[in-house]
Amino acid sequence: MNFDVTVDMGIALARHVVDEAYRKPKVNVRLPRGATLRQLVDRLGIPGDYISFVTVNGEKKTWDEKLNPGDKVILFPYITGG
Repeated sequence: MNFDVTVDMGIALARHVVDEAYRKPKVNVRLPRGATLRQLVDRLGIPGDYISFVTVNGEKKTWDEKLNPGDKVILFPYITGG
């Protein structure tokens, strides 16, 4: 059974998304039951080393975190300066 999560990744990470349908700062992504944060990021095609940390429903989580229907995921990019 599949379910949706909301992913907020901002413009900086959205431009790295492989599938054009998901190449927006905030999207709903359909995942299979039992999917983890790592599987979500892999599905989007964003290199993991571009992401500083991730929150799910406002709490910082690890890549192994299993996602649930309706979760709100925020991907935070590394910030670089010049």
